Amino acid sequence: MPEKKIKFNIVFFPILFLPLSIIIGQVAVSLTLISSVIIFIFKKKDVVFDKSIENLCLLFFFIILIIGTLLNNDYNEKVGLKNIISSFLYTKFLFLYLISSNSIINNRFFKDIKIIFLFSFVCLIFVLLDTLLQYFHPEKIDIFGYKAVGQNAFRLTGPFGFNEAIPGSYMIKISFISLIFFNLYLIDYLKLKIIYVYIFLATLNLSYFFTILISGERISFLMAMLSSLILLIFIKRLRAFFVIVGFLFILAFTYIMASDKYIKSRYIIFTKYFTSNDFVTIDEKMLKKEDYIKRNDFNFLNNQWGAHYLTSIEIFKDNPYFGSGIKGFRNNCGKSKYENIKSLAYYKRCSSHSHNLYFELISETGILGLLSILTFAIIVIFKSLKLIINLNSKNLSSQDRIILSCFIANFAVLISILWPLKSSGSLFSNLNGSMIWISFCFLNLFYRYFKNKKHNIYIN
Repeated sequence: MPEKKIKFNIVFFPILFLPLSIIIGQVAVSLTLISSVIIFIFKKKDVVFDKSIENLCLLFFFIILIIGTLLNNDYNEKVGLKNIISSFLYTKFLFLYLISSNSIINNRFFKDIKIIFLFSFVCLIFVLLDTLLQYFHPEKIDIFGYKAVGQNAFRLTGPFGFNEAIPGSYMIKISFISLIFFNLYLIDYLKLKIIYVYIFLATLNLSYFFTILISGERISFLMAMLSSLILLIFIKRLRAFFVIVGFLFILAFTYIMASDKYIKSRYIIFTKYFTSNDFVTIDEKMLKKEDYIKRNDFNFLNNQWGAHYLTSIEIFKDNPYFGSGIKGFRNNCGKSKYENIKSLAYYKRCSSHSHNLYFELISETGILGLLSILTFAIIVIFKSLKLIINLNSKNLSSQDRIILSCFIANFAVLISILWPLKSSGSLFSNLNGSMIWISFCFLNLFYRYFKNKKHNIYIN
């Protein structure tokens, strides 16, 4: 009796279900990531760990994170023990990277990623429609009853819950690649080059960027613009189409700025942080007369994000090599000695994380952790860029052109995620961490696919 063929590579199940898991919530994300550990245990003979410099740096980063957490926490205390456990559990992202980025690639690769990205596209449509419904609902309520209220003001939550105003972040970090895949799947693979399809796709892409704009997530919107710019630099055949979409979006943007006072105010305030010499978002009632000597000459640092960054630097100074460990910022920022930072917003210095990827890394993993993860990222990015430039001049099949476009889209998203001059979510959280690490997984996966194909390596 012939052996029944598996229709989907089981090692890709975690990255297949991660987009849906993020929508469902923290528990679903944790279970999905734990599944990557289980799959690794049962399929470890199929996982090839390349002892390259970048992979060794990645492994070193996780070791430094655990060491730093052990050095700065007492396992006899509840909080300390919880942080130590968290540092070990964080290695679930290492296993996710190992199984999805280093597993054997065979000639079913296109079919596998088609399933992954079409499923992710369905998740995107759900998030997009739910967020639009919430925006246009008179009381800003989505289909689950989540309302844009409280601390987030009118920032939309979409299906992510009352305390997770992240639909824009999800759409750029998780869904941008699936959007590009869907566009090219219809045009290049199914050859549906008819006017109705182009109108449908133009409407879809316009709705995508419009939804990120109205979500109120300014950084996500700028990331979408940067990612699109990088995409169009490398993919010539999409330029004319996206120029049309861009023109329509400018009209939509102009309309929103004229009609939505909240969205307009968010972007006006955003620009004031960098263009005004005296604009600060502080409560002067919280300041004493002598506190005004803490005013920083660089005005941005007098706001809460600046206070986070300055506090991160001080925490790093106290823990220069291994950092303060996972969740070290939130555990240490309230210490009285950090009240002396050069910022009028010193009293706002505390938060759950540093709100910048690099300040978070330097404060919680020290110089060793920062250098190791930066080395890993830089090598992966430059290797990918070199291969993308080389492949862009080749005559590829329609399938490989689609895969290359996804490779470029993934590269663009990762560049926007790693762009240093912006605020960001925490690398060490389940939700945002998942959205960052899955980008690294896909980038290495695409890289290995084309490298294997270059040498005609196909393993069944």
